[in-house]
Amino acid sequence: MNPKISVVIIALNEEANIEKCLASCTEFDEIIVIDSGSTDKTLEISKSYGAKVFHQEWLGFGPQKQYAVSKASNNWILSIDADEYLTGEVKAAVFSSDLSSIETAYAINRRSFFLGREVKHSGWNPDWVVRLFNKNTANFTDDLVHERVTGFSCLRKLNGLMFHNTYPTFNDIEAKTKKYGALGKKSRTKNKNRYLSAAWAFLRTYILKVGFLDGFTGIRIAAMNAKTTFIKYS
Repeated sequence: MNPKISVVIIALNEEANIEKCLASCTEFDEIIVIDSGSTDKTLEISKSYGAKVFHQEWLGFGPQKQYAVSKASNNWILSIDADEYLTGEVKAAVFSSDLSSIETAYAINRRSFFLGREVKHSGWNPDWVVRLFNKNTANFTDDLVHERVTGFSCLRKLNGLMFHNTYPTFNDIEAKTKKYGALGKKSRTKNKNRYLSAAWAFLRTYILKVGFLDGFTGIRIAAMNAKTTFIKYS
């Protein structure tokens, strides 16, 4: 029998997404939700699914997720964002995976949606993200944005998909662009020309990562990346 697995989630005003996320995680042994000050029904929904809810003021993505890991009772951690949810296939892969080695971590292929449209290019697909790991050997980096899991010595890929309902509305695009740009500005290690950097971000997404194959969605994603980069280096 495999060891128990704790699901860890960070959240802030995620009432539109978190129920679908939690519903896809009910088979796991424990659900931890770290909330940074929600004023909507996020807490109510989380508790209705039996999640253990803790409050923590926002620390940045890496530190916030590592705080969630510290609250887990089990050593094996499945990290998922509030706007993501697991398919049956990937859950079956998790439950059948070999968790005998604490040095091994597992990556899940994430499929994202932008304004309700599935993104097949633009650097978003495939999108392998490390989400299943043992907290005795692996941990999240301290990056305020673009955090990652490190510390493991072996990485394996799981079958199935995790869906990501990112940027469902124009308001989300605007809010997240400002947030990620500001976090990038805090964590940047050198200065660059903001205009040239933004132009390169657009071209990299739209041309090099063949965002043009996503049609108008690709243009929007490239423009969003350009604006985020502009804020980062402003």
